[in-house]
Amino acid sequence: MLSSLRIQNLALVEDLSLDWGPGFTVLTGETGAGKSLLVDALSLLVGARGDAELVRHGAERATVEAVVEGRFEAWQAFLAERGLPEEQPVVLRREVGSGRSRAWINGASCALADLREAGRLWMRLTSQHDHQSLLGEDRHLALIDEVLGIEPCLESETAAVREAGAALKARRRSEAEREQRLEQLVEALADLDKLTPKPGEWAQLKADREPLRHAVHLEQAFREAADSLNEGLPKVELAHKALVRAVGHWPDAVAEQDRLRSAVLELEDLLALVQDQAIRWAGAGADRIEAMEARLALYERLARRQRCDPEELPARLQALKDEQRSLLAGDAPLKELEASLIKAAEVYRAAAEALHGRRGEAIPKLEAEVQKRLGRLGMKGARIQLRLSLAEEPGSPVQQSGRPVRVAAQGFSALAIWIEPNPGEGFRPLAKIASGGELSRLMLALVGAGLALGAGTREGLTLVLDEVDAGLGGETALAVGKAVAELGRAHQVLAVTHLAQVAARADRHGRLHKETEGGRTRSALGWVAGEARNRELARLLSGHPDRPEALEHAKVLLEG
Repeated sequence: MLSSLRIQNLALVEDLSLDWGPGFTVLTGETGAGKSLLVDALSLLVGARGDAELVRHGAERATVEAVVEGRFEAWQAFLAERGLPEEQPVVLRREVGSGRSRAWINGASCALADLREAGRLWMRLTSQHDHQSLLGEDRHLALIDEVLGIEPCLESETAAVREAGAALKARRRSEAEREQRLEQLVEALADLDKLTPKPGEWAQLKADREPLRHAVHLEQAFREAADSLNEGLPKVELAHKALVRAVGHWPDAVAEQDRLRSAVLELEDLLALVQDQAIRWAGAGADRIEAMEARLALYERLARRQRCDPEELPARLQALKDEQRSLLAGDAPLKELEASLIKAAEVYRAAAEALHGRRGEAIPKLEAEVQKRLGRLGMKGARIQLRLSLAEEPGSPVQQSGRPVRVAAQGFSALAIWIEPNPGEGFRPLAKIASGGELSRLMLALVGAGLALGAGTREGLTLVLDEVDAGLGGETALAVGKAVAELGRAHQVLAVTHLAQVAARADRHGRLHKETEGGRTRSALGWVAGEARNRELARLLSGHPDRPEALEHAKVLLEG
């Protein structure tokens, strides 16, 4: 439901902020006062094409912003799918100007296609513009499902068919290339088996290689250290013996004797260590470093062939062995995949058939109810056909009545709305109807029929009806007003009208007018009630808001 709307610099509208309530809101006003601009503003919020000519003279850009509440679960799923901020209520914003049109949802930039998809969650707009949802035949099935209260829930069945089909396709492609691939695997595995890479070996080889490159220098350094210790150690031992003699004459020198003894032992230990290191690095030699360099080079060469990093070769070897094992397993996995697809396709077909059947059972009752309502709405003799068929899809794994059919969350049904506006003219696709008034009345009849049949959308939508009363008067106008008021009890309805009979049924009445200030004209809207509303209805009835007979007639309409 639309809770607020702000329009800035859109044609005659300079800056207009409106709060909307539930139920039926009507907008009236003299020709040129800007009634259609409100409809244009709302159409921009559902992805209609923006035109720089809409921008108010002297401004760079026109902006429309709306706050939408309700249908929280549907909104949350929509926002999460597109990675948009999951905030409630939802804030929609659109800017148009001489440059590129821009759009936002909850402050995050989005494509116009996102606005169009979002529009399906909260608004149904019927006007005389090419973006009307009723004119797109691809939307008819969703519209009728909505009217009938049918919620297709075939997402999991659809996903299962697509996943099984993709797995089978990949396996068949692998099967067709099986022999060639097996030859490639034999060659690749032969190379890798020569290396026999082990997890962590590449990193360890690199770590060990660096000191080996300096083996000669390390051996020399440790040998020099050993030689120096060999030369110095006897002198330290002589010093220790001297202190032993000193202790015989002066016992207080025992501490120095002990420290020197410890130094002798430490030097002897160090001598043994450096001799071991000298022997170790002398044994490393050129052969070991050459073998290590050769293995590292083989790692790098095979990694280039396999298009991976050297440390990934052990995992790559295992993956190639698994693939070879799978290809050598024969036809068993292929038959299993074929069986999985057949099973998934049958589960989807059964669910889609049941959904198709529900639609088929409900449509005749809906057609009859809509035709009755069209007669009361000034379209006497008009007939409607909701042509339910199968949506064919060549190559589909799902067959219905011997034909390949679409695999989609909405099932394999296809639906087109055809109408015969006048007896004897023949049925034509709905898109051939140019009258916005007829389209609005058809929407009225459809949604009203759904409510009458106990179906319809569970959560309220915002229905925008532009010129719903075009060419009507008298009893028909009264019927239209009654029908719109009926919708207003289940949905939020915004209607632009020229008829007092329709306006009198509204819960809220807004009057648009033009005002001039500083040489500039702008549209303004005021909510009318009481005597002001009575005078506006009188103006709609006679063109003269002060005529007693018109005021009396307006009073009767309000009381009725």
